[in-house]
Amino acid sequence: MKKWIIPVLYAAVLALAFSYRHEITDWLESDPPLFLMILLAALLALFPIAPYKVVIAILGYAYGTVWAAAISWFGTTIAAVILYTAVRSLYQESGRRLLGKYSAIHRFTTAVERRPFQSTLLARLLPVIPQMAVNLYAGVASIPFWTYTAASAIGKIPAILLYAWLGSGLADHPVIFAAVAAGLMLLTALFMAAIRWYKGRTT
Repeated sequence: MKKWIIPVLYAAVLALAFSYRHEITDWLESDPPLFLMILLAALLALFPIAPYKVVIAILGYAYGTVWAAAISWFGTTIAAVILYTAVRSLYQESGRRLLGKYSAIHRFTTAVERRPFQSTLLARLLPVIPQMAVNLYAGVASIPFWTYTAASAIGKIPAILLYAWLGSGLADHPVIFAAVAAGLMLLTALFMAAIRWYKGRTT
C-alpha cells in the first residue's frame, strides 16, 4: 500500500495547482518572502507542473541571475534529497529487482556504484539527462546519501546559473536568449542522434 503514496501525492498536488492557478499567479506578483519562494521552487521540482528550466528562467526574469539561481539551487537540491529519500525508503528493494532483470543495466549500475560521486556529478552536468530520472535512479542504486547530495548540489550549479541568466536577460537581450536557446536545443539533438547512431552500431 505504501508504494501508492508518491503517485497519489503527485496527483493531488497537480490537481490543487491546476485548481488554484490564478491565485498562484497573483501571489507571485505580490513579491512574497524569500523562504516561500524557495519552498515553491522545491515543490515545482518535486511536482513538475512545468519544465524546471522554464521555472528558473521565470525566476531569473523576476529576480535577476544571482537571486534566481540561489532560489532555484536551494529549491531543487531540497527536492532532490526528498525524492531520493522517499524512493530509497519505499522502492529500493523492488527497484533493485527490476534493474537486476537486465544485464546491461545491472552492469551499468555496478559501474556507477564504484564511482558514485563522479557518476552523479556527470549526470547532473549533462543537460540531456532528465534530472528526475537521476533522483529516482540514485534512490534505487546504492549511492550514499551525502555523496549523492554533494554531487547533486555541485552538478546543478552550471545549468541553474545559465537558465537564470537567460531569464534575466530575456527582456533586454532577446537575440542572445534565442541564440543560446537554439544552441542548447541543437546540442541536445546532436547528442541524442549520436546515442542512436552508437546503439545502431552495437546491435
